Amino acid sequence: MAPRRHRASFAEADIALEQTLEELDEHVPNYNEWLRSLVELASHGRVLEVGAGVGTFTLALLQTADHVVAVEPSLRGSAAIAKTTHGDHRVTVVHGYASDAAALGPFDGAVLSNVLEHIEDDEATLRELCTVVRPGGFVAVYSPAFELLMSDFDRSIGHVRRYRKRELSDRFAAAGFEVVEARYVNVPGFFAWLLVARLLRKRPTHSVLSGIYDRFVVPPTRWLESHVRPPFGQSVLVIGRVPQA
Repeated sequence: MAPRRHRASFAEADIALEQTLEELDEHVPNYNEWLRSLVELASHGRVLEVGAGVGTFTLALLQTADHVVAVEPSLRGSAAIAKTTHGDHRVTVVHGYASDAAALGPFDGAVLSNVLEHIEDDEATLRELCTVVRPGGFVAVYSPAFELLMSDFDRSIGHVRRYRKRELSDRFAAAGFEVVEARYVNVPGFFAWLLVARLLRKRPTHSVLSGIYDRFVVPPTRWLESHVRPPFGQSVLVIGRVPQA
């Protein structure tokens, strides 16, 4: 991968993300199930999924959600979701942003899986979600952690930033949420990303690499981190509750 100093345009990132999602969707079932379990608090009832990609996680959310409104700004992505979920009355696909789905609310919860880091004004997005999710409902954000890990690959898929736990928690609080959970996730992934993406400038989502990691590293890591909260990780999870009136 050639060195990249600047973030990719939306069109460039759209193409790169499509390749990335294709690599990951079929080769990381353990990771996807781990992620689904982490955001489960926000995935009951009527759920808004912001930045739904190609719909793989949409289907996972239906394990607990009654209905998912899947919002995706990429035309190719929203078309893929519509194809994947065709005929499933539990899914509504919206091509656009969270604001384009506001009229379909209120929602019982909202989930952003590796999405908020793409958005320039992340706090404005959180404020908007605080208005479309009912009082007492939850919003879960799962995003890349630590600017130290920001790589050419991150920029190629449109990442604006990577978060620290306190930073993302403060964004939630400023947007009006009560923070109910904030934690780092995936300690081994921190070192893997540092080596593969940051130092070697390779694609960390290559199907062979990600498949091996998913099979041999994710299960024991998930078990360990369910008992011990790590002080750092590849990703960060923050869940906020909309205050009761």
